[in-house]
Amino acid sequence: MKNTIRISLIILAVIFLFNLKINAEEIKFEKGSFTEVLTKAKSENKILMIDFFTDWCKWCVELDNKVYTDKDVADFANAKQINWKIDAEKGEGPDLAKKYGIAGYPTIVFVDGNGDEVDRIVGYMPAKDFLKRITEFNEGINTFGALSKIIKDNPDDVKANYFLGERIVINDGDYKKAEPFFKKVVDRDPDNKEGYKLGALLYLAIGSGDLNKIKQFITDYPDCDKCKNAYIALAEKCYQDNMDYQLAKTYYDKAFEVFGKADEELNTSYAQYLLMYMNSYAKTGKEEEWKKGIELGEECLTYAKGSVNEGSVYYLQALFYFNLKDKANASILIDKALQIRDVKTFRELKEKINK
Repeated sequence: MKNTIRISLIILAVIFLFNLKINAEEIKFEKGSFTEVLTKAKSENKILMIDFFTDWCKWCVELDNKVYTDKDVADFANAKQINWKIDAEKGEGPDLAKKYGIAGYPTIVFVDGNGDEVDRIVGYMPAKDFLKRITEFNEGINTFGALSKIIKDNPDDVKANYFLGERIVINDGDYKKAEPFFKKVVDRDPDNKEGYKLGALLYLAIGSGDLNKIKQFITDYPDCDKCKNAYIALAEKCYQDNMDYQLAKTYYDKAFEVFGKADEELNTSYAQYLLMYMNSYAKTGKEEEWKKGIELGEECLTYAKGSVNEGSVYYLQALFYFNLKDKANASILIDKALQIRDVKTFRELKEKINK
């Protein structure tokens, strides 16, 4: 009896320590109202990170699963800043989303103790890049405000012009607004001594919307690391703007040939392409295309496994099988989808399958 109790206590202790380890390796988000967490940030002289999310945002889930649980990210965020989450569609969320001009999710806004914005991160970002960005925000470097001040004092500063242009593109998607800053980089550093010219040229090519200019960039700078982003931009423009999935595939194939199949950024983009390709078949009434969609799903899973997109792949495959009147496979796949993300769309398909 005593041995049994001793073993039970040991097991409980192990579980407790394991849970402590897990909790220590994820960002601690404060409870309370905006006013309360802002007051805490001000009293501790720290910036406040506000994660605006919604319950339907799948990339918000990806942030939770892959970024906020990263040890390096969590260690830094817990030590250096106050962290807070708010559902943008509930409680005080809508008013705060309006106050800070939130246009999409996830959006993570960083504010000082007075509630004034320091900078923001729009969309999903891998842990390594996320850590770099929040480190800069806490140190007050490469923020929108800091870069604007540098340019005000020295309009020809190449580095500041490049990073401010990049901030505008990443945060606002406004290539037109960013264009003067990238042009300044090219004009002031024609020999690329500071190392930002090629990045500026690629942003200008992408912002033009002209596929030929992006192709020309690859031709002119074939050994440049930025070519990976050029291939991705070409592919995304092909299938997002023109619904040309076949041509997009040729650009991805070339990118994999040059940069290999272990590149995370390339794999993520390709998985998204395959998912969108699958989704295009969901909108047709053709049996052959449903079968093609199922096959695409198998390829997509090799790139999307372990990501939030995995659930979407299972959902679309389940939908295709349901359309093909194969309820057995449809049922298996929709259950897999629901294990990853329990959302209304998935539940509705399960109800149809079970009828």
